[in-house]
Amino acid sequence: MNMNLSRQVRGLGASSGLASRRVARVAGAGARVTSKTFTTRLNAAEKPNAVVKPINGDPFIGMMETPVTSAPIVANFLSNLPAYRTGVAPVLRGVEIGLTHGFFVTGPFIKLGPLRDAAGNTPEVSGCLSGAGLVLILTLGLTIYGVASFQSEDPDALGVKTLTGRSVSKDPLQTKAGWEEFTSGFLVGGLSGVLYAYICTQLLPLYS
Repeated sequence: MNMNLSRQVRGLGASSGLASRRVARVAGAGARVTSKTFTTRLNAAEKPNAVVKPINGDPFIGMMETPVTSAPIVANFLSNLPAYRTGVAPVLRGVEIGLTHGFFVTGPFIKLGPLRDAAGNTPEVSGCLSGAGLVLILTLGLTIYGVASFQSEDPDALGVKTLTGRSVSKDPLQTKAGWEEFTSGFLVGGLSGVLYAYICTQLLPLYS
C-alpha cells in the first residue's frame, strides 16, 4: 500500500515537473516571438530610405511625410499661398482669397447655368447672383468653423518659446479675432470678385 502511494506521488511530481517545463518553454517561446516581432517593426520604421514615413519621425502627430509633401518646391508654393503668409494681416488674406473665388466661380454659373440660353443679359445676371450666393454659403461655413474651433481659446495660456527663452509669435489667423477678420475679408473680396466678373462680361468683346 505504501509502495503504491509513493509511486503515485512520484508520478504526480514527474508529471507536474514536465508540465511546468512545457509551460516555461511555451512562455519563453512566446516572449521570444513577441520581442522579435517588436524589433522587426522598429527596424522597418527606422529605414532611412523609406518613401512614406511619419512627419518629423513622430508617429503620434498623425501626418505622413511623402516625397511630394516634403519637397522644397512644394513647401515654397504652400508658403506663398495667401492663407499661409504669416506676415500679412488676416483681413487682407481673406480679401485676396475671396477675390479669387468670387471671380472664378461666376464663369461656370454663367456658361453652365440653367439660364445660359436665355435672351438678353439674363445669363450674366443669373450667373453672378448664383456666384454671390455661393460666396455667402462659403462665408457661413467659415463662420461656423471659426465658432467651433476657437470657442475654447484661453487668453492666459502660455505662448511657445524657443530654448533660449525667445517668444515665438503665433499666426494671428489661428485666433478667434483673426479668423473673424479673415471671414469678413473673404465676404467682401468674394462679392467684389463677383462684381468684377459681371463688369468683365459687359465690357469684354466676347460678350458684346
